[in-house]
Amino acid sequence: MLTSKPYQCHRCPRAFARLEHLQRHDRSHTKEKPFVCVQCPKAFTRKDLLARHERLSHNPDASPASNHTPTPSPANPPALDELDSLASAVTNHIQSNRSTLQGSDDHFPALSRAVHRPMLSAQLASTDPSSIGPSTPSPGPDFGYALGGFGPGSYHATPAIPPLNFSALDYDRSSDRGTLTETTPSTPSSSVLPRHGAQLPSLQPEGYHISPKARQPTGFVPVTAQCRDKLLDMLSDYANVVPDPSLPSRHALSRCLTGYVTGFHDHYPIVHIPTLNVDSMTLPLFLSMAALGARYCREPDTSMRLYQIAKPVTLEHVRRVFQSGKLPTVNAANDIDTLETVQALLYLNSVSLWFINDPPYHEALSLRSLMEMLIRQGGLNRLPEQDGTWGSWIRRESVKRTKLIVLCFFNIHTIVFDVPPMILTEDFTLELPCTEKEWQAASADLWQAERMNSPGEPKFQDALSALFGPTDNVERFSSLGGYVLIHAILQDIWLMTKAGRLPVSRRNRFASSSMTSTPELVHVEQALERWCQCWERNQESSIDPLSPNGPLSFTSAALLRLAYIRLNADCGSARQLQSWDPVQIATSLRENLSVQRGDRLTRAALHCAHALSTPVKLGIGFVAHSQVALWSNQHALCSLECAVLLAKWLEAITVPDPEPRLTEQETRLRDFVLEMVMEVQHGASREWLLATNTRLSVAITRLWARLFTADYIWEMVSLIGRSLNSYADLLEQ
Repeated sequence: MLTSKPYQCHRCPRAFARLEHLQRHDRSHTKEKPFVCVQCPKAFTRKDLLARHERLSHNPDASPASNHTPTPSPANPPALDELDSLASAVTNHIQSNRSTLQGSDDHFPALSRAVHRPMLSAQLASTDPSSIGPSTPSPGPDFGYALGGFGPGSYHATPAIPPLNFSALDYDRSSDRGTLTETTPSTPSSSVLPRHGAQLPSLQPEGYHISPKARQPTGFVPVTAQCRDKLLDMLSDYANVVPDPSLPSRHALSRCLTGYVTGFHDHYPIVHIPTLNVDSMTLPLFLSMAALGARYCREPDTSMRLYQIAKPVTLEHVRRVFQSGKLPTVNAANDIDTLETVQALLYLNSVSLWFINDPPYHEALSLRSLMEMLIRQGGLNRLPEQDGTWGSWIRRESVKRTKLIVLCFFNIHTIVFDVPPMILTEDFTLELPCTEKEWQAASADLWQAERMNSPGEPKFQDALSALFGPTDNVERFSSLGGYVLIHAILQDIWLMTKAGRLPVSRRNRFASSSMTSTPELVHVEQALERWCQCWERNQESSIDPLSPNGPLSFTSAALLRLAYIRLNADCGSARQLQSWDPVQIATSLRENLSVQRGDRLTRAALHCAHALSTPVKLGIGFVAHSQVALWSNQHALCSLECAVLLAKWLEAITVPDPEPRLTEQETRLRDFVLEMVMEVQHGASREWLLATNTRLSVAITRLWARLFTADYIWEMVSLIGRSLNSYADLLEQ
């Protein structure tokens, strides 16, 4: 049988079956020796020859199996097998420009070298052999290079970088981020969090190990026949709004509640699962929780059926109890009723927000005013009394968490539909939520033990002020506390962007007004930097959605990227997500959103590159079909803006003879993006991708789109995938 040899040498008649063989042969014609030794002047045509030379000439004691590569000297940075840290160069470049505005840069410590942590040994997945472009001979992607003056960097866990392995990370603090105590400040030399996220991970396969500490699925939530009968009796009291009440079987109801606990709860932990009592729930809370859980069970018909009962029952309950003008004196029982009614409205909102019709998204927006009314009526900062017992603490913490999560949900509405927030962060003076270990404690004794080790929760406003304040005295916060604070910063960015927009030409009406550095922007960047430092100090922080402490810090990492993006472009105004039309969304983003090259935009593009490098490394198809389901919907929203901003940045820096000339940081980031695309689209050469200033943007947008084109639970997620494909279509025209 003949072997196909599609790669023809243009200098001689020889042909080859693989591109790398052609490239190696081509160097015999050109006498090119691209692999240079860092310790002597010798150069080689092949990487294996360089490795052999280094092993024998400069490291004779190494074993033959060793693949050791010496650390390059700053004076002679060669190509490396690992992608080098871009962080210090970007940060230094940015700081040199910012210092003219700020006077000093004490709040922006220099970026330290990464701390190596093995994560994954799986082979890079070849998701889709692509036939794009001509098979022009080009150097094979080396997946790494060194920056002048900086040693090789390694990938490590930070909120700016998604996890290399979503399901198996080591949660031992000594191997994750090192031991951070009160006496161990987060300094440039000890921190493992890249300042401003300005560090690119390697695409090389790495070590893989299974963590026995990964969070296990929560247990089944049973619903008895007696409980179901009780619910039907309670439904009969709402015959005026539900004339023909019916419920699924108790087994279906059990599945739905379990779906809520395993699918939704960890993203918004406002219910205390260890003491959850199905029999004592109010009817609105039970029905709305079941309707939401049915979505995670992939039972849309059951979800709609429950939603169509839960919504009128909840609205009628609000009318009878809270809008009748006969509200009784507030006591502990009424606090519980208010709490569970707010939670019910939140769950109904969570069901309807992500669909165009089934149920319609505008119903979620209409429920916002009721949630606001109930929270304000009970007092934004009023909490139940605590007598020191576990039960009173649970009630108080649940009320606090519910109010703060509602604040975050209002901010999600702002992110999705660009509507003003219903409540401002400055209105809250509550303490931030406790740690997840305290909240997850299954008994009073375990809770007391965790409580004894807890430093306590800072006040919301104190923690927020410290992030923006003049000193580095920043409060620690829990995973949920960090989630609330990053939403607060995003709200500030939204308000600042809207207030600062000038009546300039319509063509640029969605360009961010924050292109020029201002003291306000410097303060926001300072707050984001300090937030990252606090994230590091949090013993529960992780960028794995399956962390034993929940996915909150993983979701917060995506929101951090979104914050950096929104400092550059008002994507929310330009997206038009409320149209639910992918072509209209793509057209608006293409025509109404502009970006301007600069340090801040480069930093945002770095965050976008971080976010995409992991799916590329694991395999786009694998992540799309098995991992994205673990993510919050906020990840899809952030990914849309990541994709568009990175595509626009690539358009701006790949034009012929860019003016001004590309900085070193822009060049390094462009080359990294090229390597990612060539890793996935086999046969695409560097020359072909850079032939026009949109081709690389198209390729990167298609990669993002493929992450969100599977059969997802929420229609909004699929809409984002279709919109990105439409955006790529527009770029190709």
